[in-house]
Amino acid sequence: MPATNELAAIAAVMRQHLPAARVAAFAPNARLNEDLALDSIMLLELLVHLELEHNLCVPEEALLASELSTVSDLQQLLQPMDTEAV
Repeated sequence: MPATNELAAIAAVMRQHLPAARVAAFAPNARLNEDLALDSIMLLELLVHLELEHNLCVPEEALLASELSTVSDLQQLLQPMDTEAV
């Protein structure tokens, strides 16, 4: 899946499911907390909706090992889900 689709998926989920987020500030270099006002619960919601609606996930080991600060950081960690493993 091209990176632009991942970026579009993040923006779509934020617009649809996270009304408290500052979507107007959305950009690849936008900071998740400081610019977009995403707290840890909202970030978890974002990840769940990306998985359920867009078949994208962040492997747990990548999430634990990475500094997740910007939209671009999240975008780089997203991977298509392996639907055969489910």
